[in-house]
Amino acid sequence: MKKEYDLKKLVKRTVKVKVDASASKVAISIRLDGSVLAALKTEADRLGIPYQTHLGSVLHRYVHGDLVDEKAANLVKIIRRAS
Repeated sequence: MKKEYDLKKLVKRTVKVKVDASASKVAISIRLDGSVLAALKTEADRLGIPYQTHLGSVLHRYVHGDLVDEKAANLVKIIRRAS
């Protein structure tokens, strides 16, 4: 590595960077039970990832149908059998 770099040679980007809006992160504020947050942090620590990344992963899986509440799924099965 050089001890000094000549930054005068840098050229400012003239073209606007194209970013997929659906791929960008959005800051939100949310209130959770302390016990829920503690459980998320504990699980994230066990997995070796930041808890916000873990929370985002859980929400992503839920939204895409990969994470299903077992009680709700069983209830749907019971209702289907009854009709």
